[in-house]
Amino acid sequence: MKVTFYGHNCFLLEGNNAVFITDPWLTDKGAFFGSWYQWPVNHHLKDSLIEKLSTNIETILYISHEHQDHFDRETLKDIQPYINKCIVPDYADKFLYNEMLALGYEVIELSDQSKHYFNKDDYLELMIVDTGVNHDSAALIHINREFFFNQNDCKIFDRLAYLADLDINYYAVQFSGATWHPICYQMADYQKASISKKKVMAKLAAVRNAIKLIKPKYYLPSAGPAIFPFLEESLSFGIDSIFIHQSDMETYLKSAETEFVYLKPGEQILNNYTTVPIGPPTAADLKVMKREFLCEFETISDDDFNINNLVNEVCKRVESIKEIKFGTCPIIIFDWKDKGLEIDLTKGTVDIVDFSTYEMPSSFMKISGSKAYFSLMSNPSYRWQDIALSLRASVQRKPDMLNTFVNIFLFSDPSNIRSGFTTTLDVKDDRIVVINPKNGKNYEINRYCPHNGADLKDATVDKEGNLICPRHSWLFDLENEGRCLTAEASLYSKEIVETITLCDNLSARLLTQDK
Repeated sequence: MKVTFYGHNCFLLEGNNAVFITDPWLTDKGAFFGSWYQWPVNHHLKDSLIEKLSTNIETILYISHEHQDHFDRETLKDIQPYINKCIVPDYADKFLYNEMLALGYEVIELSDQSKHYFNKDDYLELMIVDTGVNHDSAALIHINREFFFNQNDCKIFDRLAYLADLDINYYAVQFSGATWHPICYQMADYQKASISKKKVMAKLAAVRNAIKLIKPKYYLPSAGPAIFPFLEESLSFGIDSIFIHQSDMETYLKSAETEFVYLKPGEQILNNYTTVPIGPPTAADLKVMKREFLCEFETISDDDFNINNLVNEVCKRVESIKEIKFGTCPIIIFDWKDKGLEIDLTKGTVDIVDFSTYEMPSSFMKISGSKAYFSLMSNPSYRWQDIALSLRASVQRKPDMLNTFVNIFLFSDPSNIRSGFTTTLDVKDDRIVVINPKNGKNYEINRYCPHNGADLKDATVDKEGNLICPRHSWLFDLENEGRCLTAEASLYSKEIVETITLCDNLSARLLTQDK
């Protein structure tokens, strides 16, 4: 297999009978309304990529999910004539499938852990997460009797035992962050730094454990970090944030059995080829990018905002979940300084408010932004998740606890918000037993994480007696009924006297910190 890196999560994999390309993002317009840009820059390589694709060998495109740093319409339009087939995950929401059809692709949907063969030897197999607002996938690609596992930013660390017996040659997975928490939240700088450090260490621990488990020959850090030339400079430098760079993670992740390869865009894996971690951009690099690139968000005017359009968009979402019983949620508040909206998901109401007389509720999540920001949310052509990832809003919540249903409401499309609520409510209720190393006692808990359905049978329990979800590192206090320490959720733990196991032989086991 010949492996060439084209930046972020774009790999070109060349075999004797097939060529695969993953998540090409080579536009010079960045992503999320010009807030995110590739680092190092790669848009100058688009023509050379197209030249590589112009062969007589069957060429297959794989798009992992719909985030704009993986699903780049501009690049996809340019390479479409050179692609024979496009593989996408069979998500319940058909946004990605329909968009690829609209771009002129022959699209094949694959379900979780299903394979598509391109000849008797070469195939692609997907592992999919499709719960709530989390639509993501990882691809196991087999070419020339070699395996390339592209996990990108798909958090399936709880499922990687499936690969442990395979001889994985190449492993690509994100090591950096990609979310607006805590970046956009109103809190002291030291709090943001502390939360970011915990998130960084949790992500690095997950990647380190994955490398130890599947023992790839090569690890290729990818799918980030992006940089943000039109936002606060420290975000691009990775200072006290979740957007760390390769130079920040090398020592922590190093493995004796795996070679770390730090490819720059356009480079290929070669034998005995020494690479060094790629550091953050300099202040001079950011100035050049600000001069050469146009930020889409900065072209949007406050005058484009129409409050009635925003109310209509909000009401579509509220109406779609009215009949679902999901418990009490904090009030959602949209704030554009003089006025705003109050959204009560529990009651199903949407009201315009004047902040000069408005009394804040005891439990709320407030999103503050410019009228330009809310004009994007008013336009049905734009996705709320993409708007949020522009990192242009300021967020406050009280209490400072994540509410899954509020999150689904704010990050979903009208077409998939209902399924996001129902799949979250439909998490399986199997029970397993874990051991708490703090006190040596056994606890019966829900097997699946209430956040995203991660299987907890191979989770770890730390010295403080907190179970750590392997997918998003949520902490659950086993001694306090399994309550989550960062969100309104629980595993409903119950101390038991004797060890019990699942009756269906699903390999549940007792867990200790070092297992």
